[in-house]
Amino acid sequence: MNCENGGGIPSLETLQAKYRLKEDELRDSGKANLSVRMHRSLSWLERAQKEKGDPDAAFIFHWIGFEALCSDQSRPAAKKKILQFLKTAVRADRDDLIYNRVVACESKTILTLVANAYVYTPFWNHYYGELSPQGPTKWADSLIGSVRRMLNNLKRREAVTFRALEALFECLRELRNQMSHGGATWESSANRDQVGDGARIMSCLLPVFLDLMMDNPNSFAKSVGSPPPDMDSPQIIAEHNAYVCRLAEITRDVYNSEYREYLREAIERELTAKQNPELTARVHAILYSRRRRRTKP
Repeated sequence: MNCENGGGIPSLETLQAKYRLKEDELRDSGKANLSVRMHRSLSWLERAQKEKGDPDAAFIFHWIGFEALCSDQSRPAAKKKILQFLKTAVRADRDDLIYNRVVACESKTILTLVANAYVYTPFWNHYYGELSPQGPTKWADSLIGSVRRMLNNLKRREAVTFRALEALFECLRELRNQMSHGGATWESSANRDQVGDGARIMSCLLPVFLDLMMDNPNSFAKSVGSPPPDMDSPQIIAEHNAYVCRLAEITRDVYNSEYREYLREAIERELTAKQNPELTARVHAILYSRRRRRTKP
C-alpha cells in the first residue's frame, strides 16, 4: 500500500480548497504569517507534483515547500527549527495522520532511507576529517540506534513518535544538503535510490503537514519561523527610498556610460514598482542633475 493508492493523503486540490476557506479567518485572527506560509508551500507542492519523471527536481521542490512552513524568511531551516516544527506536528496529530497516512503506507521506503549510511550526516563527518576517537563505530552505533527507533515505532503500529521523525528528517536534511550544495549529480546512478525514496516520502509528508497546520493553526503559530517584515511599514519604505536616492547619486557619477545605463534601468524598475510620484521626481532630479566627477567605472 502506498500514499498514491489509498493512503489517504489529501490531494493538492483538496488542500487548496481548504486553504481558501481558512485564508480570511487566519488573517483576521492575527495569523497572517501562517496564511502566507501555507500559500507559499502550496505553490511549491503544486510545482513538485509536475515532476513525475524527475525525482531530483521533485525532492527539491517538495523540500522548498516544507521549508516554507517552518523556516525564517530567506534563511534555510536550521536543524533546531525543523525539530521544533516536527514536535509541534506530533503533538497536533491527535488522529495519528502522520502514522496512518504516511509511515504505515510507506514503511519500506522510510526504513530503507533511514538505514542508508550515505544520507546519514555523522557518516560523512567521519570520513571528511571529523574523525571521532571511537573510529567508525561511533557513527555506525548512532545509525543503528536510528534504525531501531524507527523499527520500534513501526512495530507498535500507533502514533508516530518524535524520535522516529527526527531520525527520518536527519536523512532527508542530509539529502537536501548534498543536492543543494553541489554534493550530488543530477540523475546520478550513485544516489538514485535515496533521491527516489526522499522524493516519495516528502510527497506524502508535505500534504499531511499542510493539513495538520490548517486544522491546528494555534498549535503551529509559535513553532514556525518569524513572520516576513511588513514591506508597507513607514520605516521600511523610508529606508528603501533613501537607498534608491543614494543609488541614483552613484549612478549619475559613474564614468562608463554603458554601466550607468544599466543602473538607470534598475532604478527605473524600482520606481515603477513603487508608484511614488514624489520619489520618482526626486530620483530623476538626482539622475539628470549636473554630474560630479565621475567614478570608474
